[in-house]
Amino acid sequence: TCFLGCAVDGHPTPNITWLYSGEPLSLRHQLLAAGQILQILNVSDFTDGEFSCLAQNEAGSLTQVVSLAIQEYQWSVDKLTACSASCGHRGLQLPQLRCLLDGAEVNASYCGETLKPSLQPVACNRRDCPSRWMVTSWSPCTRSCGGGIQTRRVTCQRLTAKGSSVPMSNEACAQVSKRPVDTQNCNRQPCVEWAASSWGQCNGPCIGPRLAVQHRQIFCQTKDGTPVSSDQCSSLPRPLSTQNCWTDVCGVHWRVSLWTICTATCGNYGFQSRRVDCVHIRTNKPVMEHHCSWRPRPANWQRCNITPCENGTLRRGEAESCRSRKEGTVVSQKHSTGPC
Repeated sequence: TCFLGCAVDGHPTPNITWLYSGEPLSLRHQLLAAGQILQILNVSDFTDGEFSCLAQNEAGSLTQVVSLAIQEYQWSVDKLTACSASCGHRGLQLPQLRCLLDGAEVNASYCGETLKPSLQPVACNRRDCPSRWMVTSWSPCTRSCGGGIQTRRVTCQRLTAKGSSVPMSNEACAQVSKRPVDTQNCNRQPCVEWAASSWGQCNGPCIGPRLAVQHRQIFCQTKDGTPVSSDQCSSLPRPLSTQNCWTDVCGVHWRVSLWTICTATCGNYGFQSRRVDCVHIRTNKPVMEHHCSWRPRPANWQRCNITPCENGTLRRGEAESCRSRKEGTVVSQKHSTGPC
Protein backbone atom coordinates (compact mmCIF):
# COMPACT_ATOMS: atom_id res chain seq x y z
CA THR A 1 0.00 0.00 0.00
CA CYS A 2 1.18 3.52 -0.84
CA PHE A 3 -0.28 6.97 0.01
CA LEU A 4 0.18 10.10 -2.15
CA GLY A 5 -1.00 13.60 -1.07
CA CYS A 6 -2.29 16.58 -3.05
CA ALA A 7 -1.38 19.69 -1.04
CA VAL A 8 -3.87 22.24 -2.40
CA ASP A 9 -6.40 24.52 -0.73
CA GLY A 10 -9.08 26.88 -2.02
CA HIS A 11 -12.52 28.41 -1.55
CA PRO A 12 -14.89 27.05 -2.48
CA THR A 13 -13.41 23.56 -1.92
CA PRO A 14 -11.88 22.40 -5.21
CA ASN A 15 -12.69 19.15 -6.92
CA ILE A 16 -9.58 16.92 -7.19
CA THR A 17 -8.87 14.51 -10.01
CA TRP A 18 -5.88 12.09 -10.00
CA LEU A 19 -4.04 11.12 -13.18
CA TYR A 20 -1.31 8.54 -13.89
CA SER A 21 1.03 9.44 -16.76
CA GLY A 22 -1.59 11.97 -17.90
CA GLU A 23 -4.40 9.42 -18.01
CA PRO A 24 -7.28 8.83 -15.52
CA LEU A 25 -6.55 6.09 -12.95
CA SER A 26 -7.80 2.68 -14.02
CA LEU A 27 -6.10 0.41 -11.50
CA ARG A 28 -7.19 -0.28 -7.92
CA HIS A 29 -7.06 2.79 -5.73
CA GLN A 30 -9.00 4.69 -3.09
CA LEU A 31 -9.50 8.45 -2.49
CA LEU A 32 -9.39 9.78 1.06
CA ALA A 33 -9.91 13.24 2.62
CA ALA A 34 -12.12 14.53 -0.22
CA GLY A 35 -9.67 13.32 -2.80
CA GLN A 36 -6.59 14.99 -1.30
CA ILE A 37 -5.02 11.59 -0.47
CA LEU A 38 -4.62 8.81 -3.03
CA GLN A 39 -4.22 5.30 -1.59
CA ILE A 40 -2.65 2.82 -4.02
CA LEU A 41 -3.82 -0.60 -2.85
CA ASN A 42 -1.18 -2.63 -4.74
CA VAL A 43 2.02 -0.87 -5.66
CA SER A 44 3.05 -3.73 -7.95
CA ASP A 45 0.21 -2.73 -10.27
CA PHE A 46 2.24 0.34 -11.25
CA THR A 47 5.65 0.88 -12.74
CA ASP A 48 7.77 3.93 -12.20
CA GLY A 49 5.92 6.99 -13.49
CA GLU A 50 4.33 10.32 -12.60
CA PHE A 51 1.13 10.83 -10.65
CA SER A 52 -0.59 14.23 -10.85
CA CYS A 53 -3.56 15.79 -9.09
CA LEU A 54 -5.79 18.40 -10.77
CA ALA A 55 -7.66 20.74 -8.38
CA GLN A 56 -10.52 22.90 -9.90
CA ASN A 57 -13.08 25.45 -8.61
CA GLU A 58 -14.65 28.74 -9.84
CA ALA A 59 -11.39 30.55 -9.26
CA GLY A 60 -9.40 28.32 -11.58
CA SER A 61 -7.37 25.13 -11.59
CA LEU A 62 -4.00 23.87 -10.22
CA THR A 63 -1.99 20.78 -11.10
CA GLN A 64 0.67 19.12 -8.89
CA VAL A 65 2.98 16.33 -10.03
CA VAL A 66 4.23 13.49 -7.78
CA SER A 67 6.86 11.01 -8.95
CA LEU A 68 6.62 7.39 -7.68
CA ALA A 69 9.81 5.35 -7.54
CA ILE A 70 9.25 1.65 -6.64
CA GLN A 71 12.13 0.00 -4.77
CA GLU A 72 12.16 -3.69 -3.80
CA TYR A 73 14.26 -5.67 -1.32
CA GLN A 74 15.87 -8.71 -2.93
CA TRP A 75 17.89 -11.71 -1.81
CA SER A 76 21.30 -12.01 -3.40
CA VAL A 77 23.48 -15.13 -3.60
CA ASP A 78 26.86 -13.80 -4.63
CA LYS A 79 29.31 -14.99 -1.96
CA LEU A 80 30.62 -18.37 -0.83
CA THR A 81 32.05 -19.43 2.51
CA ALA A 82 35.64 -20.64 2.73
CA CYS A 83 36.18 -24.24 1.64
CA SER A 84 35.75 -26.72 4.48
CA ALA A 85 38.81 -28.74 3.43
CA SER A 86 42.08 -28.01 1.69
CA CYS A 87 42.06 -31.34 -0.17
CA GLY A 88 40.42 -34.73 -0.29
CA HIS A 89 36.85 -35.65 -1.05
CA ARG A 90 34.68 -33.60 1.34
CA GLY A 91 35.53 -29.96 0.65
CA LEU A 92 32.36 -27.82 0.48
CA GLN A 93 31.48 -24.15 0.18
CA LEU A 94 28.10 -22.80 1.25
CA PRO A 95 26.46 -19.85 -0.57
CA GLN A 96 25.84 -16.75 1.55
CA LEU A 97 22.59 -14.79 1.32
CA ARG A 98 22.47 -11.00 1.42
CA CYS A 99 19.47 -8.67 1.43
CA LEU A 100 19.91 -5.85 -1.10
CA LEU A 101 18.10 -2.60 -1.88
CA ASP A 102 19.27 -0.96 -5.12
CA GLY A 103 22.49 -2.97 -4.91
CA ALA A 104 23.29 -1.94 -1.32
CA GLU A 105 23.25 -4.53 1.46
CA VAL A 106 20.69 -3.91 4.23
CA ASN A 107 19.52 -5.82 7.29
CA ALA A 108 18.21 -9.29 6.36
CA SER A 109 14.94 -8.59 8.18
CA TYR A 110 13.85 -6.32 5.26
CA CYS A 111 13.77 -9.37 3.00
CA GLY A 112 11.76 -11.41 5.49
CA GLU A 113 8.65 -11.45 3.32
CA THR A 114 10.57 -12.38 0.18
CA LEU A 115 11.00 -16.05 -0.71
CA LYS A 116 14.53 -17.23 -0.07
CA PRO A 117 16.31 -18.91 -2.96
CA SER A 118 17.41 -22.52 -2.45
CA LEU A 119 21.05 -22.89 -1.46
CA GLN A 120 23.16 -25.74 -2.79
CA PRO A 121 26.66 -26.51 -1.43
CA VAL A 122 29.48 -26.22 -3.90
CA ALA A 123 32.27 -28.80 -4.05
CA CYS A 124 35.77 -27.39 -3.67
CA ASN A 125 39.42 -28.52 -3.33
CA ARG A 126 38.57 -32.01 -4.61
CA ARG A 127 42.13 -33.15 -5.12
CA ASP A 128 44.57 -35.65 -3.61
CA CYS A 129 46.01 -34.62 -0.27
CA PRO A 130 49.76 -34.72 0.43
CA SER A 131 51.02 -37.80 2.28
CA ARG A 132 50.68 -37.50 6.06
CA TRP A 133 51.20 -39.51 9.22
CA MET A 134 48.13 -41.25 10.64
CA VAL A 135 48.03 -42.34 14.29
CA THR A 136 45.65 -44.50 16.32
CA SER A 137 44.58 -43.80 19.90
CA TRP A 138 47.01 -44.60 22.70
CA SER A 139 46.66 -48.07 24.22
CA PRO A 140 45.83 -48.38 27.96
CA CYS A 141 48.80 -47.85 30.24
CA THR A 142 50.57 -51.06 31.23
CA ARG A 143 50.58 -49.97 34.89
CA SER A 144 48.23 -47.88 36.98
CA CYS A 145 51.10 -46.25 38.92
CA GLY A 146 54.86 -46.34 39.27
CA GLY A 147 55.56 -45.76 35.58
CA GLY A 148 54.02 -47.69 32.70
CA ILE A 149 54.11 -47.64 28.88
CA GLN A 150 51.45 -47.08 26.25
CA THR A 151 51.73 -47.48 22.50
CA ARG A 152 49.96 -46.49 19.29
CA ARG A 153 50.20 -47.33 15.61
CA VAL A 154 51.81 -44.80 13.23
CA THR A 155 51.38 -45.18 9.45
CA CYS A 156 51.92 -43.02 6.36
CA GLN A 157 48.81 -42.54 4.19
CA ARG A 158 47.35 -40.26 1.54
CA LEU A 159 43.69 -39.22 1.20
CA THR A 160 42.63 -39.16 -2.45
CA ALA A 161 40.09 -36.95 -4.18
CA LYS A 162 37.78 -39.98 -4.35
CA GLY A 163 37.74 -40.27 -0.56
CA SER A 164 39.89 -43.40 -0.18
CA SER A 165 42.97 -43.65 2.03
CA VAL A 166 46.03 -45.08 0.29
CA PRO A 167 49.07 -46.46 2.23
CA MET A 168 52.33 -44.72 1.40
CA SER A 169 55.97 -45.34 2.25
CA ASN A 170 57.34 -43.76 5.42
CA GLU A 171 59.78 -41.78 3.26
CA ALA A 172 56.85 -39.99 1.57
CA CYS A 173 55.64 -38.66 4.93
CA ALA A 174 59.14 -38.02 6.31
CA GLN A 175 59.64 -35.41 3.57
CA VAL A 176 56.62 -33.51 4.91
CA SER A 177 56.92 -33.85 8.71
CA LYS A 178 58.72 -35.73 11.46
CA ARG A 179 57.34 -39.17 12.36
CA PRO A 180 55.22 -39.06 15.54
CA VAL A 181 56.36 -41.21 18.46
CA ASP A 182 54.60 -44.55 18.92
CA THR A 183 55.61 -45.17 22.57
CA GLN A 184 55.37 -42.96 25.66
CA ASN A 185 55.61 -43.23 29.44
CA CYS A 186 52.43 -43.02 31.51
CA ASN A 187 51.17 -43.10 35.12
CA ARG A 188 54.53 -42.09 36.51
CA GLN A 189 53.10 -41.12 39.88
CA PRO A 190 54.28 -43.35 42.76
CA CYS A 191 52.09 -46.25 43.84
CA VAL A 192 50.38 -45.53 47.17
CA GLU A 193 48.24 -47.44 49.65
CA TRP A 194 46.39 -46.90 52.90
CA ALA A 195 48.20 -48.17 55.96
CA ALA A 196 46.88 -48.59 59.48
CA SER A 197 48.34 -48.83 62.96
CA SER A 198 47.41 -51.63 65.36
CA TRP A 199 44.02 -51.42 67.02
CA GLY A 200 44.07 -49.55 70.31
CA GLN A 201 42.69 -50.72 73.62
CA CYS A 202 39.06 -51.83 73.73
CA ASN A 203 37.26 -49.32 75.93
CA GLY A 204 33.72 -48.62 76.99
CA PRO A 205 30.86 -50.29 78.84
CA CYS A 206 28.94 -53.22 77.43
CA ILE A 207 25.36 -52.18 78.18
CA GLY A 208 22.38 -53.32 76.16
CA PRO A 209 23.17 -53.66 72.40
CA ARG A 210 26.15 -51.27 72.56
CA LEU A 211 29.65 -52.69 72.51
CA ALA A 212 32.99 -51.24 73.49
CA VAL A 213 34.98 -49.22 70.89
CA GLN A 214 38.61 -49.26 69.77
CA HIS A 215 40.52 -46.88 67.44
CA ARG A 216 43.51 -46.95 65.10
CA GLN A 217 45.41 -44.45 62.94
CA ILE A 218 44.96 -44.46 59.12
CA PHE A 219 47.60 -42.86 56.86
CA CYS A 220 48.68 -42.84 53.20
CA GLN A 221 52.08 -44.13 52.15
CA THR A 222 53.98 -45.33 49.10
CA LYS A 223 54.56 -49.03 48.51
CA ASP A 224 58.03 -48.70 50.06
CA GLY A 225 56.57 -47.19 53.25
CA THR A 226 57.21 -43.47 52.68
CA PRO A 227 54.39 -41.33 54.16
CA VAL A 228 52.65 -39.01 51.66
CA SER A 229 49.64 -36.72 51.67
CA SER A 230 46.27 -38.44 52.21
CA ASP A 231 45.03 -36.76 49.02
CA GLN A 232 47.14 -39.19 46.98
CA CYS A 233 45.12 -42.12 48.39
CA SER A 234 41.74 -40.42 47.91
CA SER A 235 40.77 -42.72 45.02
CA LEU A 236 41.31 -45.86 47.14
CA PRO A 237 38.80 -47.29 49.64
CA ARG A 238 39.74 -45.96 53.06
CA PRO A 239 39.95 -48.53 55.90
CA LEU A 240 37.87 -48.01 59.07
CA SER A 241 39.54 -46.12 61.89
CA THR A 242 36.94 -47.13 64.52
CA GLN A 243 35.21 -50.43 65.26
CA ASN A 244 33.22 -52.14 67.95
CA CYS A 245 35.04 -54.68 70.07
CA TRP A 246 34.27 -57.33 72.68
CA THR A 247 35.76 -56.97 76.15
CA ASP A 248 35.82 -59.44 79.01
CA VAL A 249 33.01 -57.42 80.54
CA CYS A 250 30.92 -58.26 77.50
CA GLY A 251 32.10 -61.89 77.37
CA VAL A 252 29.61 -63.22 79.92
CA HIS A 253 26.23 -64.94 79.78
CA TRP A 254 23.60 -66.48 82.04
CA ARG A 255 24.12 -70.21 82.63
CA VAL A 256 21.12 -72.27 83.71
CA SER A 257 20.91 -75.79 85.14
CA LEU A 258 18.22 -78.37 84.46
CA TRP A 259 14.83 -77.95 86.10
CA THR A 260 14.29 -79.93 89.31
CA ILE A 261 11.52 -82.53 89.56
CA CYS A 262 8.10 -80.96 90.12
CA THR A 263 7.11 -80.91 93.79
CA ALA A 264 3.64 -82.25 93.00
CA THR A 265 2.05 -84.47 90.42
CA CYS A 266 -1.16 -82.47 90.33
CA GLY A 267 -2.99 -79.61 92.01
CA ASN A 268 -2.19 -75.92 92.22
CA TYR A 269 0.91 -75.94 94.38
CA GLY A 270 3.58 -77.79 92.41
CA PHE A 271 6.67 -75.90 91.32
CA GLN A 272 10.21 -76.58 90.14
CA SER A 273 13.43 -74.57 90.24
CA ARG A 274 16.83 -74.35 88.59
CA ARG A 275 20.14 -72.67 89.23
CA VAL A 276 20.94 -69.43 87.29
CA ASP A 277 24.54 -68.13 87.33
CA CYS A 278 26.46 -65.37 85.50
CA VAL A 279 29.57 -67.01 84.01
CA HIS A 280 32.43 -65.96 81.73
CA ILE A 281 32.14 -67.33 78.17
CA ARG A 282 35.85 -68.20 77.87
CA THR A 283 36.58 -69.58 81.35
CA ASN A 284 33.04 -70.77 82.23
CA LYS A 285 33.66 -69.52 85.79
CA PRO A 286 30.98 -67.63 87.76
CA VAL A 287 31.36 -63.85 88.08
CA MET A 288 29.36 -61.17 89.87
CA GLU A 289 25.77 -61.10 88.59
CA HIS A 290 25.88 -57.38 87.73
CA HIS A 291 28.22 -58.22 84.79
CA CYS A 292 25.25 -59.99 83.14
CA SER A 293 22.74 -57.28 83.98
CA TRP A 294 22.74 -55.98 80.40
CA ARG A 295 21.01 -59.22 79.35
CA PRO A 296 17.58 -60.44 80.61
CA ARG A 297 17.95 -62.84 83.55
CA PRO A 298 16.26 -66.27 82.97
CA ALA A 299 13.63 -67.36 85.51
CA ASN A 300 14.88 -69.69 88.28
CA TRP A 301 11.49 -71.20 89.21
CA GLN A 302 8.13 -72.00 87.62
CA ARG A 303 4.86 -73.74 88.40
CA CYS A 304 4.33 -77.26 87.07
CA ASN A 305 1.75 -80.08 86.82
CA ILE A 306 -1.17 -77.68 87.33
CA THR A 307 -3.93 -80.22 86.72
CA PRO A 308 -6.84 -81.20 89.03
CA CYS A 309 -6.11 -84.10 91.36
CA GLU A 310 -8.34 -87.22 91.33
CA ASN A 311 -9.95 -88.60 94.55
CA GLY A 312 -7.44 -90.12 96.84
CA THR A 313 -4.52 -88.06 95.57
CA LEU A 314 -2.71 -85.24 97.36
CA ARG A 315 -5.09 -82.48 98.61
CA ARG A 316 -4.77 -79.31 100.68
CA GLY A 317 -3.89 -80.17 104.29
CA GLU A 318 -2.01 -83.31 103.31
CA ALA A 319 1.76 -83.41 103.60
CA GLU A 320 3.68 -81.72 100.72
CA SER A 321 7.33 -81.74 99.97
CA CYS A 322 8.51 -78.24 98.92
CA ARG A 323 11.71 -77.04 97.46
CA SER A 324 13.01 -73.68 98.51
CA ARG A 325 13.13 -70.99 95.80
CA LYS A 326 16.58 -70.11 97.03
CA GLU A 327 19.65 -72.20 96.19
CA GLY A 328 17.43 -75.28 95.60
CA THR A 329 17.32 -76.29 99.34
CA VAL A 330 14.74 -79.01 100.13
CA VAL A 331 12.35 -78.31 103.04
CA SER A 332 9.72 -80.79 104.34
CA GLN A 333 6.35 -79.50 105.51
CA LYS A 334 3.40 -81.44 106.90
CA HIS A 335 -0.21 -80.35 107.08
CA SER A 336 0.58 -77.38 104.83
CA THR A 337 -2.28 -74.95 104.21
CA GLY A 338 -0.80 -73.31 101.05
CA PRO A 339 1.95 -73.31 98.43
CA CYS A 340 5.57 -72.96 99.49
